[in-house]
Amino acid sequence: MNDPRRPNLGTLTPLSRDNDYVRAHPTPNFWALMPHQIHQHTDSSCSLASAAMVLNAARGLAGQNRIGGLVSEKRLLELFKETGWPAGVALDGGGRKLLELADHLDDALKHYRLDGWRIDRHPVAEADAATADQFRADLAALEGVAGCFLIANFHLDDFYGDGSDIGHFSPLAAHDAATDRVLVLDVYKADYEPAWAPTSHLLKAMARPCNDGQLRGYLVVRRD
Repeated sequence: MNDPRRPNLGTLTPLSRDNDYVRAHPTPNFWALMPHQIHQHTDSSCSLASAAMVLNAARGLAGQNRIGGLVSEKRLLELFKETGWPAGVALDGGGRKLLELADHLDDALKHYRLDGWRIDRHPVAEADAATADQFRADLAALEGVAGCFLIANFHLDDFYGDGSDIGHFSPLAAHDAATDRVLVLDVYKADYEPAWAPTSHLLKAMARPCNDGQLRGYLVVRRD
C-alpha cells in the first residue's frame, strides 16, 4: 500500500527490481558512472558528490583513474577552498545553484586536464513541449557513445513526495526511450536508491524554481 505522505513514490521503480534495460542495452555512460556512485557526506553536499561521480567517470574514460587517486569530495573541496563551494556544502550550508555548479565543473575539467570536454547548461523554466523535446534529445545521447553525463537539479518533494522542501542534485545514468523513463543515481544513498522515473515527472521537479527565483534544471557534461 502506498504511504499517503509519499504520494510520488509509486511513480518510481528501483533499479534493483527493474534492471532488464541496463543488462540488455550497452548503456555506456551508466557503466562509466555506476562504479563511482557515492553518498554525499553532508545534507548539503549533493552538488559535490554529483561532481565527483561525473569527474571520476570522465577521467576513467580518459584513462586517468588510478587506484588511490580517484576524485573524492574532500580532494575536490581542496581545489575550491578559495570559493564559496566549501561553505555551501557544509552542514546546513545551503548547497549550490545550477549555474554555480556548472562554473565549478568548468574549473574542475581544466584542473584535471579533461581537454575536449564541455558543459551545456539547461535551466528549466517550464515543463513545456519544447523543453521536454530538448531534455529527451540530451537523454538520448546517454545511450550513444561513452562520454555524456547529465546532472539534474530538482525539487526533492516534487520528485519523491517525501515532504523535503529543498533542491537536490544527482547524476542521470540511462534513458529507456521505449518506456520514456530516466535512471537517477541519487547521491543521498541513505534514503534514495537508484531508480527509474518517468521523464515527465523528473522534468516537472526540475521546473520548480528555487525560493529566490533562480532556475533549476540540468547540466550536460560531454566529450566533443
